[in-house]
Amino acid sequence: MGLQEESGRHESEKNTGTRRGDDHRGMDLWRTVLEDARQETSPHDFDKWISDLRFVADDNGTVLIAARDQLAYERINSQHRPMLRRAWRKADPRGRALKIACWKDIPADTRDLVAYPWTGDTEAAGQAETETPATSSPTPGRHGSAMSFETLIVGDTNRAAVRLAEVTVENKQVHADVALIYGRQGTGKTHILRSIEKAVIRQDDGRRVTYMSAEEFMTAFVDGARDGDTRRLKSQVRDNDLLLIDDLQWIANKKKTDEAFFASLRAVTAEGGRVILTADEAPGDLKGFSARMRGELMGAAAVEVGLPDQDMRRQIVSLHANLIQQGQPNFEIDEEMREKIVATVRGPGRDLCGVLYSLQSETRYGEIAPTFEMLCTVLRRQQGEYQAPSLDNIKRAAMRSYNLSKSEIESSSKSRNVCAPRQVAMYLCREMTDKSLPQIARSFCKKDHTTVIHAWRKVKGQLQTDPEMVRQVEQVREAVFDIQSEGNG
Repeated sequence: MGLQEESGRHESEKNTGTRRGDDHRGMDLWRTVLEDARQETSPHDFDKWISDLRFVADDNGTVLIAARDQLAYERINSQHRPMLRRAWRKADPRGRALKIACWKDIPADTRDLVAYPWTGDTEAAGQAETETPATSSPTPGRHGSAMSFETLIVGDTNRAAVRLAEVTVENKQVHADVALIYGRQGTGKTHILRSIEKAVIRQDDGRRVTYMSAEEFMTAFVDGARDGDTRRLKSQVRDNDLLLIDDLQWIANKKKTDEAFFASLRAVTAEGGRVILTADEAPGDLKGFSARMRGELMGAAAVEVGLPDQDMRRQIVSLHANLIQQGQPNFEIDEEMREKIVATVRGPGRDLCGVLYSLQSETRYGEIAPTFEMLCTVLRRQQGEYQAPSLDNIKRAAMRSYNLSKSEIESSSKSRNVCAPRQVAMYLCREMTDKSLPQIARSFCKKDHTTVIHAWRKVKGQLQTDPEMVRQVEQVREAVFDIQSEGNG
């Protein structure tokens, strides 16, 4: 950039041509770019990579944007740079060039001039949550602050993992010094780790805590090994009372990284520290790890996080709609819209949030209020045309889940092993289709549709108090979707 050595702050600004007077305007334009980027990228990529970029300065007509570390810079450079430059050209009336660089590669005099742009992020987030629980706004650059215990929806599918997190924050004695939270992507594993991190920092009880993804560990290790010095990584990872590592599967089949990670894990636990890992699969299903690392995983306290049940889905939609409404008052989601989202979106909480974020962009961020028709357009775009399952496929899903034959589920048997699955199937027939009660009754060879009403009421009542019934209903519901995806619908 041709910056001259600083001789006093004012002199440096004059010599380098770095425009601080334009910074505020540049930051405003960068926020506009982020809003455009949110619409053009997946929620995962935006939250993890793009929202963390920071405006630095206008240097002789070139606007400088910083990535926090080498991993973030490489991801932005390889996948998102052209899109960000297009968005900047659209936003900037002066037509300045946009340069994205890794923070450590920016000349020291510029870094000294503007200061570290991520300072106070965690502290500010914690303060906001303390003052106004569960109201963090998922706007550009602030989405991470929404990941706290206050914004974590708890239900039967994640209760055990959340309790593990609470015990960790409370620093209660447990026998396992390594724990593994596993489950498919988007089920809230990162949310749980971030909640632990923020709660421990907020407690300020002297414990040292570090959160990082396994991918970040791998990149830092490779960079350090290439430079012949991994001391910085060792210090960052090992000097902790609590180490939180996300997405462990990233280092599978990476022998050297595996060895380095195992040594770091052991170094933390040897000093009485704890390690909490997350992964997409259970310990016995994780492949590509050394025998020593597999042994460590098999000896960890493993807990699963599953897909949210219907009640959790409703709470997730309501919560995140309210978060958006904090900054966009006319973003009102009524009960009909909420139920439409819950009924249509099969995937994890991340997919539910994706619908809301897309709906927010459809409203042009507050210019107009969301409508049911607008929501249907967003859902078609994300999910494809919704096709209600057939009554036969719901019966088949129940038969598959409970290992029953067609003659058994259609029989008049009062045996609990047959009657309870039949009632679950009838309940889902009414919930997932628009078929009439007599039609549902006939599909189960029943003459009286009051049988369906009785089954629906009984299951609905049990769902309010019986976690096992919640699990069974969701299992059959998932089986219905699986049968549809197999092309048998």
